Amino acid sequence: MCNFRPPLLRLASLFALSAAVWFSGCATSPMSRIDAKRSVYETWPVEMQEAILQQRAIPGMTPEMVEMAMGKPTEIQSRTGKDGSEEVWIYRQSSARLPSILENANVSVGTSVGGVGVGTSAPIGRRASRGRADNEDQEVVFRNGTVLRGSQ
Repeated sequence: MCNFRPPLLRLASLFALSAAVWFSGCATSPMSRIDAKRSVYETWPVEMQEAILQQRAIPGMTPEMVEMAMGKPTEIQSRTGKDGSEEVWIYRQSSARLPSILENANVSVGTSVGGVGVGTSAPIGRRASRGRADNEDQEVVFRNGTVLRGSQ
């Protein structure tokens, strides 16, 4: 039996692999961030440690705690609320930053043998993450250096 892969199939496979790597990003895990500062982490109250492990920001956390829990924010904004100035950390998911032309894009791979076609496709844009709350943008609001509202 011949193990021949048409050039188009090889190219499509390479594209799919490249797209998967590109969209996965370079995010770090909470455990790697905890390990990097374990001595500091262990001095914090248990409820803060639990929130960090669950990748949540809760009221009373400091910016250092939130960064350990959720990583670096995508964007930081300042605004004036009714009770004073606030700093807002925004966490956007990678699919939310896609150009609009890619929001409904799919990656497809297929081939045919003897007139019979076989293929598959997978969404790579926003459709890929629908229905999963953890793929929505999140905001963490700080006032006077502590979390006022978080990512419950």
